[in-house]
Amino acid sequence: MVEHGNEAPGRAPQAPYQVVARRFRPKAFTEVVGQEAIQSTLKAALTGGRVPHAFLFAGSRGVGKTTTARILARCLNCEQGPTPEPCGECSLCKSILDGSNPDVIEVDAASNNGVESVRALRDRVAFAAMRSRYKVYILDEAHMLSTGAWNALLKTLEEPPPRVVFVLATTELHKVPDTIRSRCQVLHFRRIGDADIQSRLRMIANTEGVAVGDDVLVEIAATSKGGMRDAETALERVLQLARDHKGPFDLAAYRELTQRLGTDRVIEVCAALLSGDAAAGLRFCAELQQSGGDEREALGELVDSLRGVLLMQVDGDDTGLVSYIGVVRDRLQQLARSSGRQQVEAMIQAAVLGRDRLRRLEDRAAILELTIVRMAEAGTLPSLGELIAAVRDGGLAGQGSGNSAATPRTVGVAAGSSRAVPPPPTIAAAAAAGDLRTIVLAAAREEPMLQSTLELCAFRGPDAAGKVVLALDSERKLHRDRVQSPQVQQKIVAWLSRGLGRTVTLAVEIVDKAPSHPSPISAPPPGPAARRVMDKFSGLVVEIDPRDRPPALPPPPAPPDVDPDA
Repeated sequence: MVEHGNEAPGRAPQAPYQVVARRFRPKAFTEVVGQEAIQSTLKAALTGGRVPHAFLFAGSRGVGKTTTARILARCLNCEQGPTPEPCGECSLCKSILDGSNPDVIEVDAASNNGVESVRALRDRVAFAAMRSRYKVYILDEAHMLSTGAWNALLKTLEEPPPRVVFVLATTELHKVPDTIRSRCQVLHFRRIGDADIQSRLRMIANTEGVAVGDDVLVEIAATSKGGMRDAETALERVLQLARDHKGPFDLAAYRELTQRLGTDRVIEVCAALLSGDAAAGLRFCAELQQSGGDEREALGELVDSLRGVLLMQVDGDDTGLVSYIGVVRDRLQQLARSSGRQQVEAMIQAAVLGRDRLRRLEDRAAILELTIVRMAEAGTLPSLGELIAAVRDGGLAGQGSGNSAATPRTVGVAAGSSRAVPPPPTIAAAAAAGDLRTIVLAAAREEPMLQSTLELCAFRGPDAAGKVVLALDSERKLHRDRVQSPQVQQKIVAWLSRGLGRTVTLAVEIVDKAPSHPSPISAPPPGPAARRVMDKFSGLVVEIDPRDRPPALPPPPAPPDVDPDA
C-alpha cells in the first residue's frame, strides 16, 4: 500500500488551498478595480493593432500591475485575438491562467538582478514562440536590476525580435534609468479608492457566504492604503475568524480579534496629545503593550488621523483630500479648528521619526513612549531660531522651567543687578481700562514667543465698525511673519473680542523704516586694483585704513607784511 502524505487510503487528494488574493484575481480588464485609464489605453492599443513592444507599469504595491500584465498576455495570445476581451476558454488562455504556458515568462527581478541572468534572458528572446502568438516577458520588481543588468538589457529592450513584448513592473519608478523609460510606454497605476475596495471586498465575502459588517469592510479599506492585495489579505483573516465567531462579526469583534486600535481610539489619543496630555499618551502606550499591538502600526494610524487634520486646516473642512466620512470626519474637523497648524505638523514629524526608529532599534517600548511624549509637547517648545530671537529681544530673560505665568520674570538692568517685574494685569482689569495692548499681552502670557512679538506692537481702536489696528515696529522678518500669520491674527481677534465683550476685526500695519546707508567718506579715489574689486562686487568705501591716508600737508605760510603804499 502506498500512502500519499497524510491522506487516507482510497480518498481523492484534496486540491491545495489558494488564498483569497489568488482565487479572486481578475481575469479580464473589466475586473481590475480602480484602473480605468490603464484599461482604456491597453484596449485601444489592442483594438487598433498598435501594441508597443515594451511597457513599464509603475505604482504602489497591490494595485494590479502584475495582474494587468497577465491579462495583456492573454489578450495577445487568445485564439480569438489579439483582442481586448480574451475568451478564457481556449487552451492558450487556460495555460496562461494556470502558469503552464512556456511563452509567458515571469521573472523575479529582485532575485535575478545580475548581468548573467539578463544575458540568459536575452539569449532566450531570440527563439520564436513555441505555442503562442507572442512571447511575453514580465519582469516584476524591475527596479531591483543592477546597473550592469540594465545595460545588458538595453539593446534588446529597444529592438526586440518580432512578436516579443516586455512588461516591466516596479513600485519605485525613480530607480529605473531614464534610458529604459524612454524605450517603454510608461503607465502609472494609481492607488485604489476606499469605495472601490469596499465593493470588491463585499463581493468576495458574499461569494464566500460569510456575513461581515459594512463597518468592518470600511476599516479594512481605510487601513489598506489603496492596495487591493493588502485589503484582500486582511479580509482573508476576517473570513476565517467570522466563520468560527459566535454571534455577528461586527467592528468591535474585528478590533478585539485583530488587536487593532480602531478609528475612535486613534482620534481620542490624537485629541489628548493635541491638548498636551502626555500622561494620557503614556497610558495608551501601556494599553498597547498589554494587548500585544504593533508600535509602528499604532504610530502609523496616529499619523493618518493627524494628516487628515492637517489637510483640513490647509484645504478647508470640506476638502476632498480626506477620505474619512461621517462622524469620524466631524471629529477631525473639530480637532482641525481647535489646534494650530504648526503643532499638528510637529506632531506628524515626531511620529514619523519615531516610526523610523522603531524599524531600526530594539527598545520598542521606550521609543514609543518617548515619541508619544514628544508628540504631546510638539508645538509648545520653541524652535532654535525662536529661542535665539527671543534672547536677543529679551523675551526669555529670567524664564526657567516651570509655570512662567505664575512666576515673576526677572529682567536684567545692569551688570550684577536685576529687578523683579510683576506678572501682567488680568484681562478683566485691562478691559475695564480699555488698554488693548495689555489685554493681548495678558492673554498671550502662555506663549512667550508670541508675547515677545506683541510687545513690539501698538494697538489702536476699536472704531465704530469694531476695527482694531495692530502696528508692528520691527524690521525682523520673524516678527513680521508672525503677526501676518492667519492663525496668530485669529488668536488676537479672539482675545480682543473676549476681553472687550464685542466682536472686533483686525488690521495689521508694518512700520517701514528707511534704511540707513553709510555716507561715503571723502578720500582720494581708489587705485585701479581697488576699483576693479569695487566694480565687481558693487562696493562702497566706508572706512579707510589710517596707514593708507595721505599725509597731512603743512599749512601754507602766512603772507609777509607788506606796506600797502609801497
